[in-house]
Amino acid sequence: MIPFGLVAGFADGQEIRITELAEHGFCFRTLDEIREVKRFRICFYDGFNRMKTGNQERKSADPYTEVKIHSFEMEVRVEDGLGIPVYEYSVFVEQEKYRECAGKLILWYDRFVRLKLECEDGDLAMALTGYPAKKDEQFAENFIEQKKEWFGEGEDRARLETRIENQSGIRENCIAAGDFELKEYKEHKEYKEYKEQEWKNIEVAVELDRPELYERYLSMKFRDFMDWYWNVNGAKELGKRMPVPERIYVGNAFCHLLFPEKRQLFEIFKKAESEGLAVTVTFSYLREFMLKPVEKLLDELEKWCRNRETFLEIAANDWGLLELLRERKEWKEEKEALVPCMGTLLNKRKKDPRMGYKQGETGYFRENSLNAEFYRTYLRDTFGIRRYEWESCGYRQQFPEGKNSIHVPFYQTNTSQYCTLYAVCKNGERGKQELPESCPGYCREKVFLYPKHLKMVGRYNSLFALDGSAVSGMADTEGWKEKRIDRIVVNLL
Repeated sequence: MIPFGLVAGFADGQEIRITELAEHGFCFRTLDEIREVKRFRICFYDGFNRMKTGNQERKSADPYTEVKIHSFEMEVRVEDGLGIPVYEYSVFVEQEKYRECAGKLILWYDRFVRLKLECEDGDLAMALTGYPAKKDEQFAENFIEQKKEWFGEGEDRARLETRIENQSGIRENCIAAGDFELKEYKEHKEYKEYKEQEWKNIEVAVELDRPELYERYLSMKFRDFMDWYWNVNGAKELGKRMPVPERIYVGNAFCHLLFPEKRQLFEIFKKAESEGLAVTVTFSYLREFMLKPVEKLLDELEKWCRNRETFLEIAANDWGLLELLRERKEWKEEKEALVPCMGTLLNKRKKDPRMGYKQGETGYFRENSLNAEFYRTYLRDTFGIRRYEWESCGYRQQFPEGKNSIHVPFYQTNTSQYCTLYAVCKNGERGKQELPESCPGYCREKVFLYPKHLKMVGRYNSLFALDGSAVSGMADTEGWKEKRIDRIVVNLL
């Protein structure tokens, strides 16, 4: 018995389900009798044979080998399938190519079953895909040290900065004017004008997604807050290459308990208004008990906008919230005060730091439902959505036309309303989970660390992975513009 994904068959173009496989033939069954077959086409999975050929070749090569069978003998027997006749066919093949492919597949599948029974998951992955299971024992001392390793000034980032600066020829101009030191030339008027032009068509935002960031932002001037933000995350050099953000995202997409208190939220609005910052409010999923409070908050947000003749972006991560916004718009029939965006939790795609070890074709991951024009039209006409929130998730993506925001450098892989960090801190085990109605905020001080090579962290009720290419390319404005990105949203967790 071989799993369907490993061997597929066709009888004169009709797909058949192979139930048994051997080197001398195979069996299949049908509900309708097949009186005559002129040719069989059998497709054997052999991607495992390309494990040692290198990542790029392994991904681009077709993982199936097709064998066309013209010479064979076939027998049929009829069995009773709960009162319905089922036709069982046995096909005997002498073709050498078939025997070779069937033998390889049977041996490989037998090896897989033995490894599955005898090995740990990491050893199994190492044997089949080259996954470095030995590195699973290497952890950082703590999250601060882990961040320093992730965001510290490295060779790639230094090379990128040098390339961007040298392209403009500004350094040579500054030196000719007598500014010989790098620190001095970065303060030169011509360099500043160049940097401003470089970021002209890309908006930069920063996410305030938990209580300690709300409190810190309210207690400092925004420029001082950003200096602190880069420094505390071990990303001082990265911060030097980024302009001061023009927008803040307030709220958490993954945990409703991390949303700011109402008084605190409006204090943030007031401060942002005084500092000339635009605001996007991020909502998480909606549970039943949250509907009334959220509706009331939307009323207050709308009132705040009407009084100032402005608007707020709402990053929605639940279809229920989009429906509330749609009904509100139809009922009032006024100019939008609350403008919805499609949040990252609704913008689905495959994301995993182990994707690099996946065998077979990965090019299809570059697109998702938003690449279909009819779907974007539906979102615009039904909910008024014109902006889409994306995550830089470790592989090349094909972004659609329209307004696209990219969240860098982390991407979310898992989220649970039954927080595992809460379960471990309160009950001592991940498995003893319960819905935290009021949480003491264990995530202010604790995270889950993962093996260093995975570049992952368990933060509050979610798992996040780091896209290293986004760290080194965060200031590559031309690259983002070419990909149809017009807003970069920074969140260093």
